[in-house]
Amino acid sequence: MPNVLGVSTDVLKRPELGTGARDGRMFLHADIKGYDLPPKTLCLTYDDGPGESNGDGAGPKTEALGAYLCDEGISATFFVIGAHAEKYPHVLRSLVRQGHTIGNHTYSHPGLVALAEADGDVVGEIARTEAILREFAGDTPRFFRAPYGNWRQVDWETKADKAVSNAAETLNASAQFDDYIGPVNWDISAEDFAFWRRSDSAGQAAVAYLALIEEVGRGIVLMHDSSNEEVIRRGNQTLELTQLLVKELKGRAYRFVGIEELPQVKAIRGSTHAEARRRGGDFEEASLTVPSRPRVSA
Repeated sequence: MPNVLGVSTDVLKRPELGTGARDGRMFLHADIKGYDLPPKTLCLTYDDGPGESNGDGAGPKTEALGAYLCDEGISATFFVIGAHAEKYPHVLRSLVRQGHTIGNHTYSHPGLVALAEADGDVVGEIARTEAILREFAGDTPRFFRAPYGNWRQVDWETKADKAVSNAAETLNASAQFDDYIGPVNWDISAEDFAFWRRSDSAGQAAVAYLALIEEVGRGIVLMHDSSNEEVIRRGNQTLELTQLLVKELKGRAYRFVGIEELPQVKAIRGSTHAEARRRGGDFEEASLTVPSRPRVSA
């Protein structure tokens, strides 16, 4: 049976899972998800920002989004692209002041599995963004989400994800990310970016998200406050989408928690670290239970 981390009972004993405290092995092979939150409990996350646009029309509005969530008493996590963060440092400052968490979403948003296969600079993608974030968001801990949720190679015979992530192995071997927790995946995404690409309304996107949230009932929600793709960026209405969702979901008795309240995160930061310190790195091999891949998002 999977435990609170969603993996087999003995999996925390594997050194490559990154469960040791400050041992350079903070990247898991399995995804962190929110399926073990209580019913009607959601964790809001936003990818591909920060972004900024003028006027009241469509376009990314990360700072206003953060302010709205703060006013509603909701702490969200913004997984930012380093190249965007460089352009809008004042937005990062605002997000931190508003009580939100800033996570690392790489510098240029590549698919990390293919990058690792090609011996590309996987470490640099995270390290370059970390250098930007550290100035605004402190140094511990840092949450990480892989672009597209792309983390493990596919076994072409079984069509299933392999148990071991080549990206995790590369990053853990670098010993540069002792205070990282990841990869953080998601449980709920109605692919808001597809609505913005078609110039659909926030209301249309809200209907799709509400239906999926009611179907799943709990977990990590993925939305996008900006994009690398210009047409999606121009059509972005994630602020308006969030305003519609929060009002409706509160009316349906949903509650919102920050990323630190995810049971899997609590386990990683608490008992898992204590066990790793107690065991002193003398770990036992065990098989890994890997959740199915999510739908690809921008």
